[in-house]
Amino acid sequence: MRQSWLSCGVLVGFLAACSSSTSPKPSLAGTWHVALQGLIATHVTPETLTVTVTQVNATSYHVTMAAIGWGDVPVTFDSGAAVLTSQDTTVFGFAEYPTAQNRTAVCNFVSFQGTKNSGLDTLTSASIALFNSDTVPGGYCTPTLEGTVTIHK
Repeated sequence: MRQSWLSCGVLVGFLAACSSSTSPKPSLAGTWHVALQGLIATHVTPETLTVTVTQVNATSYHVTMAAIGWGDVPVTFDSGAAVLTSQDTTVFGFAEYPTAQNRTAVCNFVSFQGTKNSGLDTLTSASIALFNSDTVPGGYCTPTLEGTVTIHK
C-alpha cells in the first residue's frame, strides 16, 4: 500500500512539472497543407499546395505559397502572399495576388481561410475565394468564385 501511494505521489509531481504555464503555446506559424474539394478543383491549380507561415514578430508573419492558377481567367496569383487579417479573431487564413503588371482588376486576389481550432493546427469550415472584379460594392471586394478546401498542419 505504501508503494502505491509513493507511486501516485511521484506521478502527480511529474504531471505538475510537465504542465508548466511556461510551456510553448500553439502557434499559427508552421507548414499548412491545403487541398481543394469538389468542383473548385476543376477551376484552380494546383489542387493541393503547401503554405509556409513564419512569425516575424508578435503581430506579423511572412508567408510563402505556390503560384495559384485560375483556368477561367488568364491570371496567375504568384506574389504578395500574406496572412489575412479579420476583426473576427477566430478566423485565420492567407491570400496571394498577381504581380502588379499582371493585375487585371481592382479586386484581384485569391484567399484561403477558416476557423482556428484550439490546437491551431486545423482550420475548420475552410474555403477558397477568388476575386476578380473592378467593382467594390459596399466598400469591399466580393468573390467571383468560391469553394471548399481542407486546411491543416
